Amino acid sequence: MSLSDLIGVGMALAAGLLIGLERGWHQRDLPDGHRVAGLRTFALIGLLGGLSGLLAQRWGAILLVVVLALVAMLILAGYVVTARMHNVMGLTTAMAAITTFLVGVLAAGGDTLLGAAVAVVTVALLQLKRPMHSGISKLTESEMTSGIQLLLISVVILPVLPNRGFGPFEALNPYKLWWAVVLLALLSFLGFVLMRWLGARRGLTLTALLGGLVSSTATTATLARWSKEAPQWRPLAAGGATLACSAMFGRMAVLVGVAAPALGTATVGTLGAMAVAGAAFGTYLTTREHAREDLPDLSAQNPLKLTAAVQFALFLAAVLLSGRFLADRFGDAGLLVTAAISGLIDVDAITLSVGRMAADGVVGTAVASMAVFLAAAVNQVTKLGLLWIIDSRSLALKVLPAYALMALVGIGAALALR
Repeated sequence: MSLSDLIGVGMALAAGLLIGLERGWHQRDLPDGHRVAGLRTFALIGLLGGLSGLLAQRWGAILLVVVLALVAMLILAGYVVTARMHNVMGLTTAMAAITTFLVGVLAAGGDTLLGAAVAVVTVALLQLKRPMHSGISKLTESEMTSGIQLLLISVVILPVLPNRGFGPFEALNPYKLWWAVVLLALLSFLGFVLMRWLGARRGLTLTALLGGLVSSTATTATLARWSKEAPQWRPLAAGGATLACSAMFGRMAVLVGVAAPALGTATVGTLGAMAVAGAAFGTYLTTREHAREDLPDLSAQNPLKLTAAVQFALFLAAVLLSGRFLADRFGDAGLLVTAAISGLIDVDAITLSVGRMAADGVVGTAVASMAVFLAAAVNQVTKLGLLWIIDSRSLALKVLPAYALMALVGIGAALALR
């Protein structure tokens, strides 16, 4: 037996002990003889899996199949006895035992890293029973539908799309366009679910931050309506609008870092600095006021719909095509005009578009970064207009210093990181 074999068998035993520790702790109040399998049994199952994996290398896979069948029969027999004894149904421990055996086989076969990862994931799934069940009970039908749609657009549609350029300038890459849709849909879906689960009544600060993940513009408009209905909330609404904008800059930093790395780390750092500055100023505005109880729920709509995803893909394609056309016809000035127009509606599309153009060498990194910040500046002005129109000039003026601070911090960070 070689050293690698000893390591594999040792890993198999360790995996059995780890999973058995969780199962033993979970069933710690049951007397002996009332458990399907405990710490020692799981350790032996893992060890048996490791030994079976080694022996199967010499005598063939049929041995592995026979031993696995015997283990499954023994586990099934123990399950039937304990199920009748306690008058309960549950296959979790039995499935964990079979998984432990297979983890031992993996470890003995040389896949120690994969075996360790599977063992840790198994323990996590076993231990997170209550949070998972509690989370399921909180899910609504619309969230389940949206989750399935998210899986549909990411697991079913995305892999079959061609990963190459089409159309004028070969600017339209179906795979990358749809991948951007999946990324944005995931961010929006997580923000929406967390917002509903944690509750807006825990504080306007948390609501604004999570609302900024869904849509900073929609959140700003909602806060303006609250302020109009109850003017005493105006300072809180100003802080919330600042936090929502901070979340937008944070989201943009993530998008650039993940989906548009061609814009450079300086752009990510600048956007991150603006997000931090906005978060600090917004926190100050919200914490200096004490009347934060009984706030109405944030009435954000679930953003994850296939029609909305398709509309975003079409908008992204239009921005990409217009940017390529204007950049080809008018040079860098055409791209900046496109960015300004796009910022009236959305900052994510232009961020991803210019990131792609910078990666393809169509525009320089400096111009592409300038386009991103121009779109963000136009978007901020748009939100200030919403605050003014929906509520009053007073609310817009309360938010203006925060927006100005984020802009100054962004300029300073850009100069420092350049």
